[in-house]
Amino acid sequence: MTGLDNKYKNVKFSVITINYNNCKGLELTINSVVNQRYKKFQFIVIDGGSNDGSLETLATYQDQIDNIVSERDQGVYDAMNKGIMLAKGDYLIFMNSGDTFYDDGTLAIYDERVDGQGDVYYGNTLGLYDSGESLDLIQPAQLTLSFWLFSSLNHQSTAIKRSLFFQYGFYDCRFKITSDWQFFMNLFFQHQLSFIYIDDFLAKYDLHGISSDSSYAVAHTREREDFIENFYPYFWREYIALKDLKYLENKSRRLIHFEHLQQSKISYRLLKSFMDILLLFNPLKIKE
Repeated sequence: MTGLDNKYKNVKFSVITINYNNCKGLELTINSVVNQRYKKFQFIVIDGGSNDGSLETLATYQDQIDNIVSERDQGVYDAMNKGIMLAKGDYLIFMNSGDTFYDDGTLAIYDERVDGQGDVYYGNTLGLYDSGESLDLIQPAQLTLSFWLFSSLNHQSTAIKRSLFFQYGFYDCRFKITSDWQFFMNLFFQHQLSFIYIDDFLAKYDLHGISSDSSYAVAHTREREDFIENFYPYFWREYIALKDLKYLENKSRRLIHFEHLQQSKISYRLLKSFMDILLLFNPLKIKE
């Protein structure tokens, strides 16, 4: 896989997988990568010194992985930076343990669409729930200020030109959650680089994990707001105004959902019973 030229455009890819004690997810990701029909890519796995059987899994697939590193690191972004240092491809795709390509033809789509002229290529992602349900995460063709302030690109569905890291800096390990978003923000606003949309599903990823943890959500928002306020202060007023607007929109949606439940006698009885139980533990205090 390593060192082979793209048939048409001489563009090479490196797929970087980071893992720590996620043996099941690691094997899922490895199979997704090595089973791609398009074979001309470098495959790198950076493991954080796992002790859950991940190393045994890596040994099983070592002949199909170009570079394997297993050692303690300083977190997700430190591991991703290690992968960047080993990468030889023109474009990097971060497919972390538990994530997968959308299907076995995904890298062929990258090969067809990535012509070397753009800086970042991005596409859509399918989010998966444990229940078996899924959520289409469709990215906008035109990236706006509002998008960047409240969202980001899914790195599983993104190909980033490797030279950008050496020109503008690697992921900042001081931030534990949002460093990839910060990197994209700087490329887009500070350096005004090109982001090209690929209107295809390129990856699948688990919607559970740390992103479903409420404490993670609080820390995530804090990191984003600190970064905007300190590095992009001229966007701060717009951020606060849009945040308030989004809060009102969400509040309005909740009211619509509540009114909808009232139309169903059974659903409304269940909701009312649940509310009554909550009020037993959190009585409403009314001033006379």
